[in-house]
Amino acid sequence: MRKITVFNTIPRFLTAFLPIFFVWYAASAQIAYQKFPQNNQIFQRNDQNEAEVSVKGFLNENGHSSITLKIFQDDNLVYENTLSVAGTMPFEFSPTIRAGKYNYAVKLYLDGNEVKSASKVAVGDVFLIYGQSNALGYGGINEYRPARDPFLRYYVMYDFNNGNGEWLVPFETSQWPGTGLIALELQRMLSEKYNYPIGVIVGAVGGAAIRGLNDRDAQNPANPGTNYGKLITQTNATGLREQIKYLIFRHGESDGFYFGDSEAYPEQFTKLYNYLIADLPNLRRFYNTQANILTEANQKAGFLRDFQRRSKYLYPKISTLSTVGTSGYDGLHYNFGGYQQTSLELSRIIGREVYGNYESPEVYSPDIQKIFWEGNRLVLEFEQGMQMTYPQDLTVNGVVRSMKDYIYIDGRNDVVQSGEGVGNKIYLTLANISNPKFVSYLPSWFADNSSPFYNGVHLKNSYGMRAFSFDNVEIGGQAPQIPTTPVINNPEPKPDNPVVSANIDLTITVTDEMMVKLTWNGNPQTKYRIQKGTGTSASMFEVGTIYGDNYYDTQVEQNAHYFYKVIADTPQAEQSTIKDVWLKCLDSVMVKTLTALNYIGANTSITAMVALNSAKQLTLEANKFIDLTPGFDAVHGSYFSAQIGGCKND
Repeated sequence: MRKITVFNTIPRFLTAFLPIFFVWYAASAQIAYQKFPQNNQIFQRNDQNEAEVSVKGFLNENGHSSITLKIFQDDNLVYENTLSVAGTMPFEFSPTIRAGKYNYAVKLYLDGNEVKSASKVAVGDVFLIYGQSNALGYGGINEYRPARDPFLRYYVMYDFNNGNGEWLVPFETSQWPGTGLIALELQRMLSEKYNYPIGVIVGAVGGAAIRGLNDRDAQNPANPGTNYGKLITQTNATGLREQIKYLIFRHGESDGFYFGDSEAYPEQFTKLYNYLIADLPNLRRFYNTQANILTEANQKAGFLRDFQRRSKYLYPKISTLSTVGTSGYDGLHYNFGGYQQTSLELSRIIGREVYGNYESPEVYSPDIQKIFWEGNRLVLEFEQGMQMTYPQDLTVNGVVRSMKDYIYIDGRNDVVQSGEGVGNKIYLTLANISNPKFVSYLPSWFADNSSPFYNGVHLKNSYGMRAFSFDNVEIGGQAPQIPTTPVINNPEPKPDNPVVSANIDLTITVTDEMMVKLTWNGNPQTKYRIQKGTGTSASMFEVGTIYGDNYYDTQVEQNAHYFYKVIADTPQAEQSTIKDVWLKCLDSVMVKTLTALNYIGANTSITAMVALNSAKQLTLEANKFIDLTPGFDAVHGSYFSAQIGGCKND
């Protein structure tokens, strides 16, 4: 048996690109430095198109007469100041330098002798990037080569506990894959079009749910033992925390998989937003992306996406972008073209809001404003300036994708008969319904026999920007008389054909992510109550209600015995028989959250993306392989071991 023990590690993927560097910072014998620019540093420009360069320290020995600071712009001296000194004393310089594609050298002299310097200092715009794996964008990263632009910079952190890191130029180092394509392509596009140096600070964590990103330590927001603390630690280390203006947040996939997490998302997002506003006091724009359609059967994923759509109305600093319909999608991630497309679309919005490039309001994703009746047609109205198109049917793999099938009226997709785009409105012709109340656009989740992910059509504007998906938006006005036809798949009960109260056929499976999935022959218009027992079926309790035919129980642990029953909330109260499941040795396991377990075993494989705290002990054991993906971390003081061998849970 082969055993690997790790006491402190970084994600396996990153180690393929990030050689380990150890950096020591020490003050000279004469001076203790408190502030000094770093090599390749990018400062955030202010409203006057300049930035302050702070040089601050303490002269800690006698016998010196002067301290001089000089700043050179492309080898031309643009600033010089000398302070007289006598004995030990503090000193400080605060000159300003202009923004633009200039390289500055900052040099400090003691009695005319150079004692410290920083080269390739620049002033432009810095973007903070947070979220999960799609905020990084690794599709095609192995073949990608960054632009040979010396004014693209990113910050890399080597030692979070001691705050050690440095600014790098992507094309000059082999470490650039750690930033991901979203950052690299976005900064390239902005630099090329607007001619400013662009820096990025990336704090995204692959696979992290929002509870793992708003894990702020109230006593120490920069606690490097938390994901949030690492983000703040990086901005502190650059000296830019109080100057950061722009943050890009791409998230929602983890929470979009699970019913309960989707429902709790608005509350958790609000916590994160308020933390960021408090800790980044100069933050002006928060770019929030709406997640794409996921493949997991979660009816609340549409609710989560609708909250992301509405976030710009709820929080004053937010701008939004929809990612539905982005090219190169595989149901979770994207290829290089998909990440490049998102970077382009973000760059156009940033161009309007930061650089004053008002080319067209259609650079934004169209957002529903109101839904109302105009004659016998239902109107979806989007923002002024949008030129909306209703797509023609599309045949993919022999299957027809029609827009009418993905617009839901009171939860039904058999109501829309046709559509037409006119200016900023979409006109819908309906049938088979009377006095409808709500409209949803695009499914909460999608997978069918033709495709494991949504490959259908979209409402778009003339720039090709796909409309935000929306969920249960209310229809205004009184509905006209709509022609109705019998709904064949839902016949009215007849006396000679009574409804038979049949037991619900319940099936239980366990997913790779250690969730218990319940499926049954349900009706999407019927509410079902889920009952659960732990260790015994004698005392079961209700754990949730849901419309539809499936339910995910995330509150489970390995090596435990659970019992379930499903009861229809109908006069007949149809119910399933009690069924049970043991969570012992699963075939494969994905570990995304910490539990009380110290041992997790699998028959085939384990994928881990958790961060162990200093008090945690965890052993993973699988027969074939154990994969430590981005998001995995074992901090100093934790104990972690991974071994290839048989699962011992049984």
